[in-house]
Amino acid sequence: MKDSFTITEHRSETISSLLRWFFLILCVPVFYYQPISSVLKYETDTFPILFIIGILYMTSTQIVLHQLPETSLYYRVFTRGGIVFDCLAYAWLMQLTGGADSPFVSVGYLIVIHAALYWRLRGALMVGTASFVILSYFFIRDSGYMNTLSNFEFLMKSIFLWLIAFYGGVIASKERQHYLEKNMYQLQSEQDYLTGLLNHRKFQEDVLESTKHNKPFTLVLCDIDRFKWFNDQHGHLIGDEVLKLVGSTFKRFISLKEGEAYRYGGEEFAWILHTTSRTEVENTIETINKHLETFPYMSDDGALPVTLSYGIASYIEGEKPSQIIQRADVLLYEAKAAGRNTCKLDMVRIKENQLTM
Repeated sequence: MKDSFTITEHRSETISSLLRWFFLILCVPVFYYQPISSVLKYETDTFPILFIIGILYMTSTQIVLHQLPETSLYYRVFTRGGIVFDCLAYAWLMQLTGGADSPFVSVGYLIVIHAALYWRLRGALMVGTASFVILSYFFIRDSGYMNTLSNFEFLMKSIFLWLIAFYGGVIASKERQHYLEKNMYQLQSEQDYLTGLLNHRKFQEDVLESTKHNKPFTLVLCDIDRFKWFNDQHGHLIGDEVLKLVGSTFKRFISLKEGEAYRYGGEEFAWILHTTSRTEVENTIETINKHLETFPYMSDDGALPVTLSYGIASYIEGEKPSQIIQRADVLLYEAKAAGRNTCKLDMVRIKENQLTM
């Protein structure tokens, strides 16, 4: 709840998308509701084209925002490109609604703020300049400079535009810097510096969170086989590289949707998988084992095979974190004692593809 009002890029784009819908809906009665349109008498020749383009673009944006990850190319194109679309639509709307005297002049201020949230002060000034050029074009086109009142209104609009661009850019820069620093500190407190996985502290917090809310999950503890041999034979630097290899493999094949991987300590790792399906757990283990077999660590002496042993325990409702961790740890010990490169599951009976005691 404390981060509910933190303006991330995704939240910024969601708000901007809602504002676009608001202004588009607002324009309908302005152009077509007789009691209003008969008084305003705005141009309607090209508004249907603008309306259709707006509907298509904003619908596509909604799909992208809710269906695609923030790192995807389409997400970046639609979100950053939205500012370009806003500038073009802004100029088009001003053309239809009275130029420099348009009641929609203030929309340019919102576009500047939107740009500031993405590109800070530089973006605010760039889009501020574009808005100023648009405003100046209509002011000169309509010969507003020949009227003292129009000159004063143009001057005030320009001053407010530049003040918002500058001040909004400064505030956005400060807020974004604070947000990035906060994320960096949080990441450092939760991430293992060597493997890039989440650390033991974060693991304990997540197990506690899952058990407290009785969320079904499977806990996997795994250990690199004969890791001491890697260190003794090849040195600790090679040992660190092997740890990195295993960590990067986990990050590649365990998605956020499936669960999380952690460095539990030393050469031991943990997974919290959001499933109790034996098949899904075994498929994940098989995929990772095949990858490590196909792409072993390559040293100056050739390929160094890396294998893992696994202890797997499914959560039982009401179980304490220490209990499920203890069960998985015992199973991991049994897997090591059984010859390594294997996995041991808790005593289960298969019922509807679920791991249960």
